[in-house]
Amino acid sequence: MSFFRRFVPGRSLLSMPTLRWLVISRFFSNLFFYSTTLVLFQQQRGLNFTEMFLMEAILSASIWLADVPTSIWSERIGYSRMILLGRAIGLVGMLVFVLAHGFWLFACAEVLGGVAFACVSGCESALVYAALPAHERSRQGGEAFALLASASSAGFFLGLLTGSFLGAASPLLAVMASLVPSLFAFLAAFRIWHYAPASRITESSEQVQVRQVLQRAWKTVRSQPVLTLLSLWGSANFALTNAVFWYNQPYFQRAGIPVALFGPLTAAALGLQLLILLRLAAIHKLLGTRLLLACSCFFPGLCYLLLPWATHSWLFTLLLIAGVIIISAWQEPVIAQEVNRRIADTTRATTLSALSLVGSLGKSTLDPLIGRLGDSGLAWVGIGLGGALLLLSIVALLLPLRSHRQEHGQ
Repeated sequence: MSFFRRFVPGRSLLSMPTLRWLVISRFFSNLFFYSTTLVLFQQQRGLNFTEMFLMEAILSASIWLADVPTSIWSERIGYSRMILLGRAIGLVGMLVFVLAHGFWLFACAEVLGGVAFACVSGCESALVYAALPAHERSRQGGEAFALLASASSAGFFLGLLTGSFLGAASPLLAVMASLVPSLFAFLAAFRIWHYAPASRITESSEQVQVRQVLQRAWKTVRSQPVLTLLSLWGSANFALTNAVFWYNQPYFQRAGIPVALFGPLTAAALGLQLLILLRLAAIHKLLGTRLLLACSCFFPGLCYLLLPWATHSWLFTLLLIAGVIIISAWQEPVIAQEVNRRIADTTRATTLSALSLVGSLGKSTLDPLIGRLGDSGLAWVGIGLGGALLLLSIVALLLPLRSHRQEHGQ
């Protein structure tokens, strides 16, 4: 453990109880054992690819509807209480997912998952900034967000590494086992609630009214349109690259890879992603924000375009899938830091949730189209997703961000 912690970004931040339990809760909330056999599970329960990605659209729409109300409530009751509520709803949603058969029960599970995500969305970032000393935020904020992203990757890695062995025996068994980490994420949220600093959304010793909070959030978004651009860009990038965790399964099957190996092979790619995330600050300093974001789209897009030609080769298929997984994760912590540094503390959670609402709207539009590509054939998946990501890489270079020289104060 001591050897591993030397490679953890901002490991000294783990001495802060709030951040430590945020990381633990994030780890367990991203620990799913069914990721590598999700397609098999949902196909057994009566869904096709269009319906699978329609579930993602329902998830995004649920986030879209719940994000701002939950963020306003979080300004009143506190970020830590809202995270605790989100983890509780997520646990219930996971139970419904286990029991789901057919379209509507899966849709219900996704609605609960969307509300759970909305409860946590923005609150984690806001709580990170609330826990850090004000004079250290510019220096430690990037490390803290990279630490959270690493916890997500680590949880997903462990689930991938072990889950396909369960899923090869029974896709249902892998889903049922995922209830355990959902419970642990909920219990860790209790510790966040115990240690977290109180939300400081006050004005002249009186609680700010809902209308005032919304007005401040809207003023921030209107005065800084780059925030909306970053949110839309990041959501589109995520929708396109995250689709690899559905489509890797039919690509693996086409190459003749046994189901039991789906998890370990994908986990190996995620392990490399984690190693790069642990050194993302150095890569960011070398490339700058624009170029790093462009690379996080360009190389996964190129891998998608080449996938239709990886018909019967284990190695070629694996390398291309790994390319999408490894490099696509670069954008999340970078965008989180870029957005948070532009937002005032008094409306941080509300503004973040308003931006997440915009991003969810964009993602919910893309998801059914991504699913339709799968039902049209794997060749269309590679061409469609790859072409869209190459276009996003060009957009990244045009984003109105600071230059590389300005980022490092030169």
